[in-house]
Amino acid sequence: MPNAHYFLIDHLATFLLDLEARHYKINRRHPDDHVWTVYSKMKSGALIKHYSFARSNPPTSPTPIRVTYELVREGNPLMRLSRKLKTLNTAYRNSLPGWKTKREPRPEVRRRRWLAVKKFLKKHAALIASFKYQSDDRLTEGNQSYNLHIASTMKEQVICVEFIKALAEASAPGTLVRKYRQTDKPTVQRNGWIRRFAGIHRKRGWSSQEVVQEAQKELREGTWNQRLRMQYNLSISTISKIAGLKFAPLSHR
Repeated sequence: MPNAHYFLIDHLATFLLDLEARHYKINRRHPDDHVWTVYSKMKSGALIKHYSFARSNPPTSPTPIRVTYELVREGNPLMRLSRKLKTLNTAYRNSLPGWKTKREPRPEVRRRRWLAVKKFLKKHAALIASFKYQSDDRLTEGNQSYNLHIASTMKEQVICVEFIKALAEASAPGTLVRKYRQTDKPTVQRNGWIRRFAGIHRKRGWSSQEVVQEAQKELREGTWNQRLRMQYNLSISTISKIAGLKFAPLSHR
């Protein structure tokens, strides 16, 4: 069982009514059932949250409430949710404008992907609330933001951190700096174009010499990339090597 933390409540009966309204049930199978009265609730099939108070008669006032968490199956369901949210985040981020080698998606695609992220956050709001500090809630147990008391092992802690990172990204996906894909790097774009150009024109019956010379011309004039107009002054031998062509220019006498 992970570390517990506590908060005080003035009116126990009111607090228990609130728990029941939020669908917490008395847990008769909890290992501390003989010492504590435990109310538990499963959240998104990934986390069980326990509220408990000591079995004192009569209960003290204010009453200390203990809070503990239990990840289901060593955190595997939470890991799956984390991966799902990361996939949604990536799909939305890839629909944002700015890619160099991708056609910009239609606005409705971007909107649909953002709505998918919001739908996930709404569906799992109860689970997400267990990781957040909500200072405006009187019944909040006072845990720090993104509480890591949930984890009881190193593996579970890693899973929780990954879920937190996905939540942070989902809260403001447009503010993250997006790394260039490998295909967005200028040199990779250039080399890929040379190989495609050579392959297409070789199939058309061009000789290696004709392919290399025409590619060199287009690279120098910047016409190979209509969008960026990038220019490269590459030698015949370099272009031949990139294109995979066995061609060496004749030496001049």
